[in-house]
Amino acid sequence: MNINLKGLKIAIIGGNSPCKEILEILLGPDLKELAPQVLVVADTLTQAEGIKYANKLGVPTTTDYGEVCKLEGIDVILKLKNDEMLSCILEKVNTERVSIIDLGTYRAMVFLNFLKAEEEKNRIKRRIQSEEIDKQEVSHLFDQFSTKIQENAEEENQYLKLEREDLLEMEKEMSQIIQGSMIPTFIISNEHIITHWNRACEELTGHNAYELVGTDRQWVPFRSAKRPTMADVIVGGMSEQEVSKYYGSAWRKSGLIKEAYEAEEFFPHLGEDGKWIFFTAAPIKSPDGKVIGAIETLKDITEDKKAQEELELQDQELSTLYEKYKKSEEKYRSLFNNNPNPIFIIDRQTLEILDVNHRVEEDYGYVKTELLGTPFLDMGDRSDETIKEGLETLSEKKYILFTKKKHFKKNKTSFFVNVKVVNATYSHRDVLIASATDITESVEKETQLIQAGKLATLGTMAAGMAHEINQPLNVIQICSDLILKMIKKGLTIPEDELVMMANDIIDNVARASGVIKHVRDFARQSERDLKKMIINDPINDVFKILGHQLTVHSIKVKLELDPEIPEIRAEHNRLEQVFINLVTNAIDSMDEKAEKAGAPVEKILEIKTYAEDSWVITKVSDTGIGMTDDVKRKIFEPFFTTKETGKGTGLGTSISFGIIKDYNGTIDIQSELGKGATFIVKLPAIEQGNPL
Repeated sequence: MNINLKGLKIAIIGGNSPCKEILEILLGPDLKELAPQVLVVADTLTQAEGIKYANKLGVPTTTDYGEVCKLEGIDVILKLKNDEMLSCILEKVNTERVSIIDLGTYRAMVFLNFLKAEEEKNRIKRRIQSEEIDKQEVSHLFDQFSTKIQENAEEENQYLKLEREDLLEMEKEMSQIIQGSMIPTFIISNEHIITHWNRACEELTGHNAYELVGTDRQWVPFRSAKRPTMADVIVGGMSEQEVSKYYGSAWRKSGLIKEAYEAEEFFPHLGEDGKWIFFTAAPIKSPDGKVIGAIETLKDITEDKKAQEELELQDQELSTLYEKYKKSEEKYRSLFNNNPNPIFIIDRQTLEILDVNHRVEEDYGYVKTELLGTPFLDMGDRSDETIKEGLETLSEKKYILFTKKKHFKKNKTSFFVNVKVVNATYSHRDVLIASATDITESVEKETQLIQAGKLATLGTMAAGMAHEINQPLNVIQICSDLILKMIKKGLTIPEDELVMMANDIIDNVARASGVIKHVRDFARQSERDLKKMIINDPINDVFKILGHQLTVHSIKVKLELDPEIPEIRAEHNRLEQVFINLVTNAIDSMDEKAEKAGAPVEKILEIKTYAEDSWVITKVSDTGIGMTDDVKRKIFEPFFTTKETGKGTGLGTSISFGIIKDYNGTIDIQSELGKGATFIVKLPAIEQGNPL
C-alpha cells in the first residue's frame, strides 16, 4: 500500500479500535511535516473508542454517514465499518475525485503498518538531516527501518496464514451443512467441475460422490449422452434461446430468486421405471458480482405427477442463492439460511439450540436470538418423550425420522412436522442437524378422512346403540309407571321397595349416560395426541357399542386379553376405531357365510392380545367367508370393498391400515377362502425404546 500523505484530506467511517490507532499516527508529531488532515470521523455509536478519541483531539464527529458525502475537498474516505447502509450512501460519492479505501480486518492492519512505516521513515529523515549524525548511526537507522518493514511483512503473512486456516475450517462446516441437507444438492465451479454431491443426491440418483466430484460428469445420472444440466446453463451464461433449445417449455425463471432457473422433467434412466424430477439452479457469485459457480437442487415428484399432473410445486425453494459471495463463511451461511426447510443446529449433549436458519424465523415467528440456548424439545410437545429418547440414542453417522410431531410457533399456534435428524460436526463440536418439514395440510386431510370413517361406522351401528340406550330407559319407565299407579290408587309403597326402585332408576340413568358419553367421545374429532396406554382398553370399549349387535347376530365372543401386556404409545379413540372396523367386517363376513350356506353356521369372534419380542400383538379372528389372494392384496386400498353396492365405503380397512402405520405398526392377514380370516395388528412396545 503506497499513499502520498502530504496534505491529504481524510474522512474516516467507523470509530472502532483501528480508528483510534490511525488518528494517533496521522495527527501525531512524527507526521507533522506531511500535515495530513482528518476532516471528520463518522459512526452511529457515539461511545466508540475512535469517536471518543477524535472528540478529545477536537476532530469533528458525526452519526450521519450522509454528511461525509456532502463534505467538499475530501481526498480519501477510509471505510472501517461493514454496514449495509453504507453501500447505498457511498454510491453518491464521486470516485473520480475521492478515493474510497475499504479497510477490512486484514487491510486495516496493512494500512496501520504503512502508517507506522511512514512514521518511522520521517523520524529517520529528521535524524539524517541532523548535522550531528555519523555514518555508523545512519547504518544503524537503516537496519532499524529494514527490521521494521520485515516485522510488518511477517505480521501480514502470519495473518494471511491464520485466515487461510479459518477459511478451510469454514469450508468443512459448509460441507457438513450441505451433506446434512435433506434436499438432493450438487454444486459446480465456473469451470463446470463438481465440487459437492451430497448424500441425498446419492440416494436419489444412485451415483456416489466419489465417482463424480472433481469431474464434469454431472449429466451422467440423468442422460445417456452429454448435455448441460441447469447448473451448467447458469455457469455458461446461456441466453434464454439457448436454454429453450435444451429444455423447451419445461423451464422458467424462478419467481422467488433473481437469476435462478427451475424446471421439471422425466428422466427414464433414474430408478427402475424412471422418475419425474423438479430441479432448480442458481448462480454463486463473488463480491464483485462474477459468477464463480452454481448450485442445483433436485426433488423427486414422481408420486405427485402420478396423482395430479397439474400440481404446482409451490413449497420448493432454492437453498442457496445469494448476491454477494465474499468468502467461504458467507458461502456456508447463505446455503444454510436459504435452505427451503427450517434447520436447527443442536448441541449433542444438552439438546440446546446452537443456531437456526432464516426459515426457522419465518415459519416459527421467533427472532434467532430468542431461540439460541433454549432446549430444542421446547419447540414441540414436552409430554411426547419419543424425540428425546430418539436423539439420546442416535448413533454416529446415522439419522432418525420423527413423523407427525406437533410443533408450536411463538404465538402458540400448533402445526405438524416431520423431523429428520443427523449427526454432524460444527465448530469442532458434535452436534445434531434437525430439518423440519411442515405436513399440517396432509395431517388435516387424514384427520378429516378418519372422522368421516367414524361417522360412517356410527351410522351402521345405530341399531346397537339404540338398544343399549333403550334397555335402561325401559327399566326407568317400568319403575316410574309402578310408582305412579300406586300413588293414584292411594297405596303406600314400602320403603324398601321404593329404595330399590330408586336405585334401579339411578343405575340405569348412569348406564344410559355412560353409553351416550362413550358414543359422543368416539364421534368427536380429536387432535393427534399420542399417550401411553394399554391396548386392552380400546378393545374392551368396542363392546360398549357393538355388544348388542354381536348378540343379535348370534356371534360367540372369545376374549384372551393379556393382563400384563406392555404399554404402547397411541390414541385410544383411533385404536377403538380400528378394532370397531375389524369387528364389524368380521360380523359381515360371518353373516355372508351363513346366508350362502342357507342354514345356521357357527359364528365365533376371537380377540387375543399378547407380547412377543419388542411388539404388542393383537389377533382378531372370525369364522367368516374368508378371502382370496386377490382380495388380500387389495383389502387395504382406499374404496376397495367386497360388499354389495351401498353397504360399504371401502374406507374402513384403509383407514385402519393408515392409523396403525402412523404408530409404526403393521397389519397382516391370514385367510383362506371359506375358512375365515385373522387380522394381526403389531405395535411397538414402549419399554423396548421404539421411538415413533
